[in-house]
Amino acid sequence: MHRRRLLTASGATLAGVSLAGCLSSSEESVFKEITGSSWNLVVTFAEGSQIEEISLVNPDGDVFNGATLELGQRRIALSLIEYGSGEAQAMYRRGEEYTLVAVDADDERHERSITLEPAVELADIDIFGQTDVGDDPGTGPLTDLHGASTTAPVIALENDGNAPGLIFESGVAGENVPNPRVAPPNRDDSTPDGARLIPLNDDRYGLVSTVGHAVVGVDETTSAITAYSPFAFPEETFTEDEVAEWVGEEIEATLVVAIFPATELFATLTVAFGGELSRESNLWYFEETQLVEVEIE
Repeated sequence: MHRRRLLTASGATLAGVSLAGCLSSSEESVFKEITGSSWNLVVTFAEGSQIEEISLVNPDGDVFNGATLELGQRRIALSLIEYGSGEAQAMYRRGEEYTLVAVDADDERHERSITLEPAVELADIDIFGQTDVGDDPGTGPLTDLHGASTTAPVIALENDGNAPGLIFESGVAGENVPNPRVAPPNRDDSTPDGARLIPLNDDRYGLVSTVGHAVVGVDETTSAITAYSPFAFPEETFTEDEVAEWVGEEIEATLVVAIFPATELFATLTVAFGGELSRESNLWYFEETQLVEVEIE
């Protein structure tokens, strides 16, 4: 369901509420509607407002982004994330008050305070080899999606907020997980060491080999695969005979996704190992690794 995020004149975000129609404001306001869309903040001006310039000013008083409008133009999209070379180069500050400053043809200044807040949630999880997601990875980041990669979790994330969300990393932990990630020293012990999430079928990233940050746009669903294989068996830890004994076994694992800033999403997975045992590079894996059950917290 797509829900627009409208912002009041005082800057309070009407988050989590489905609204119809335009922004409620005084008749003199030039701002008709302000809403998040994809990676942008979209501003619609009132008819006859004759706005020539618009700036999004951060809490420090610096212009984060801005644009010049053509004659008669009433709608403009301001990017909230500057992305390049697989990384977010610049991004708004979540939860802080920004100011939209519009200048009309008479050089009159109009302002509106807003607070930008993403609301990213896990929507679905599966094992990559059991899905048809990412059938055409050539439309986005370059990925090597065969062999052990087919046993990696692929997740879908949705954003019901008013600004894009940024995903830092993911990890899988559990007592019986064959290839877990261990928490780094600067993170809480409950959090697996993060592997990057590679977004699938999204040409906005370009054909890059590495993606440092995946973006979840407003009212969008982002599909991404973990950049390592937690349900494969490293040969430095397991012999072929030891791995073969896992066929038919089920394990429980915890998936953690770290969202900017300092937010973590959790899910409990039950994974079963079956099918032929294969080897790729230094990893053993079962060709029919399946997700039996998932509980998203």
